[in-house]
Amino acid sequence: MIIKVDLHFLPENLKSLIINSNELNQHTITTFDNTSTIHGVESDSIRLFEFNGYFSSFKGLLKLVLQNNSINDYIVAEDLESENTLVLLKDGEVEQLDIWLCDFCGLACASEEEKYIHQRAHYFI
Repeated sequence: MIIKVDLHFLPENLKSLIINSNELNQHTITTFDNTSTIHGVESDSIRLFEFNGYFSSFKGLLKLVLQNNSINDYIVAEDLESENTLVLLKDGEVEQLDIWLCDFCGLACASEEEKYIHQRAHYFI
């Protein structure tokens, strides 16, 4: 499976920590030419990875990289507009991008209403 990771919300020093991590290096398949853009995002902030497992497993791996590098201010979120795409965002700023995360399980929702409806299910489990 090809997974795209958008790093454009990270400062340069954190991008290099993520990109050069041992956990992800083995899965990197390509980087883009620095002069091009993809959907309005500078391509030097987009990385493609080939991962022979579940999307959720790769998301967990990315979370582990953040944790191992003591990057506690950023979270891993699924891009709701692009399939198999993860975005690293500063914690607390995800709602500005119209991504609403479940307070219990971290599921990405498309609206605040959808988030609250989803969260109700956690009370019945």
